[in-house]
Amino acid sequence: MNRQFGVTLLRIFVGLLLCHASAQASWNDVESGTLLVQFDGSEDQWVAPTLASDVELSVSGPIVRAVVRQTFHNPGDEWAEAVYVFPLPETAAVDHMWLEIGERIIEGQIKEKAAAKKIYNAAKRQGKQASLVEQERPNMFTTSVANIPPGESVKVVIEYQHPVDKDGDLYSLRFPMTITPRYIPGTRIDSDKDNAVGQFVPAVADASRVTPPWGLAGKNHNPTRVQVDLQPGFIIDTADSVHHRAQVETLASDRRLIRLEPGAHQANADFVLHWRPLGTENPQAAFFTEQRDGETYSLLMVSPPGDYGAAVPMAREVIYVIDTSGSMGGESIRQAKRALLWALGRLNSEDNFNIIEFNSDTWKLFERAQPATGGNIRKARRFVEQLQARGGTEMLKAIEAALCLDCRATEKLRQVIFLTDGAIGNEGQLLQSIDNRLGDSRLFTVGIGSAPNSYFMRKAAVAGRGHFTYIADVGKVGEAMAQLFAKIEAPLMTNIEVYGGDGERIATSPDPIADLYAGQPLVVMIEGQLPDQLMVSGDRGDETWQQTLNAEDAVARPGVHVLWARNQIEQLMDQRRYSRVPDDRQGYRDEIVRLSLRHHLVSAFTSLVAVDVTPVKPLDAPSSSHTVPTNSPEGTRFGLTRTATPAGLQIQLGLLLLILGVLLWFGGSRRLRRVSVCYQ
Repeated sequence: MNRQFGVTLLRIFVGLLLCHASAQASWNDVESGTLLVQFDGSEDQWVAPTLASDVELSVSGPIVRAVVRQTFHNPGDEWAEAVYVFPLPETAAVDHMWLEIGERIIEGQIKEKAAAKKIYNAAKRQGKQASLVEQERPNMFTTSVANIPPGESVKVVIEYQHPVDKDGDLYSLRFPMTITPRYIPGTRIDSDKDNAVGQFVPAVADASRVTPPWGLAGKNHNPTRVQVDLQPGFIIDTADSVHHRAQVETLASDRRLIRLEPGAHQANADFVLHWRPLGTENPQAAFFTEQRDGETYSLLMVSPPGDYGAAVPMAREVIYVIDTSGSMGGESIRQAKRALLWALGRLNSEDNFNIIEFNSDTWKLFERAQPATGGNIRKARRFVEQLQARGGTEMLKAIEAALCLDCRATEKLRQVIFLTDGAIGNEGQLLQSIDNRLGDSRLFTVGIGSAPNSYFMRKAAVAGRGHFTYIADVGKVGEAMAQLFAKIEAPLMTNIEVYGGDGERIATSPDPIADLYAGQPLVVMIEGQLPDQLMVSGDRGDETWQQTLNAEDAVARPGVHVLWARNQIEQLMDQRRYSRVPDDRQGYRDEIVRLSLRHHLVSAFTSLVAVDVTPVKPLDAPSSSHTVPTNSPEGTRFGLTRTATPAGLQIQLGLLLLILGVLLWFGGSRRLRRVSVCYQ
């Protein structure tokens, strides 16, 4: 290697280091507390709006009612639009929104999605202040706020409700505070033009709307206060926050006030609250009704007794599927590996098993499921211990491998257990694959991480006739997995129906009612006038379990109609997803719009929009639009890049190696020109 070549290599290396330092310096400027936004093709920068949230959760019996106040402040000297993508519980029914501007309050109106967007955009052009709340996924929403004056704030208030979660004698609610970045699959199409960059075509049409920017790790871009008024309707034994050190105040034996102040946390993990009844206070049935517009809506929650027979041992074929994509980095992959190692120790000699790892690709431990012998278990443990988080989240390949139609031991009960954070954006495609390939398998999902995509994992478990388990506390992985396997090993309760006193079947939502596992409550919604008596029955092996309820015992409770409509919309969305007949799909869409407008709900096809009638921004005043970043989830190793891989480092190393390779190739025979490369 000649001297000139060596000097050139040194210049390139130093240049790359300087560029990297420059990039780091610019990001360090951002870390000082002000988010600067620069748009492509412009040398100007704007100061992005800031966000703070205040959350009030009221638990009344089996219903959670939530009020979320989002305060958008514009610290810059130009008019601004703020766009914020945020999570909510996957069962949330968003039914109200207000825009607060000083002393004025403008109530949001429910409109079809395209019409609401048109109203919002027109108001923005006319200099009016406006807000728009749209659903991207059942657990992901977008708030847009137009024309925030320089130095001032605008507040958006959103209300929603959802049912309490119940598992045995454990009740819980979850308020998500950040979004684990979603992996978007797709294909890259090479350009026909020489030396042109190829185009990436995502498999998800709305990919840009479900992949918001997220801020620097350790920085709180959305200070959030949470308060819970817990009145479950029984004497409370314990009430605990899982991820956060919240203050718990006892107001009465059946009431707690839980507070989480914004200065006590980073708003980077889901707020999860658990509570248990005292002794025998755990109710076996809860029955609520609401009258609205001449219709009766009912919510029925029945808890079958927990001691109805011992589990019947069954030979099983268990397929463990573990997500090792980049979004699982840090604490999430450690949780998943620990859970999987624990599960392997529970297999018995009559079981067959296999392990499937997936990230950008999919690998099987064995070509086909193998007996759970000592040697195979040791091989599996070695396989699990070397797993590392890396790459993308190509989950479709893993589902196809786990639910393959020609690799099943038909004489065994087949169970597929997915351990993942569900950080994907192509939920519809995956749910369709599960529906097509499930056969007689059962699919169970285990949520890993501080902010998992619980909508997808719950829906996947329902489609797979299984159960969703969320492991919120890393210290209780073994306990959570033990509870999951207790459910899996317990005989199912199937063919569940609700009848009137005359023996006539009553239509419910969901319909059909899913199988039940040990400790699960039966939760159904009913529309229409109730008979004097209701009877709930189900098959358990050769026996029949049943419970009779009296309509006169039902308690009037506002908001039941909202939960009924939310359940109906979810069923219609499922039917639309699986239908391939255009007229039927349009019919489902029309019915979803009708229900959403009637019950004032945000859905895939309806949005809430609020507009102040008085223009405030001069039409010639400059304005800019900003997407407010979400917080980096706790336990992950994200910081700057928006993908589910360590793309920044890979790009830097790849670029350096590419340049060095080119120089080595041409260095001996051609004169080297001065090369200057800089990237941020």
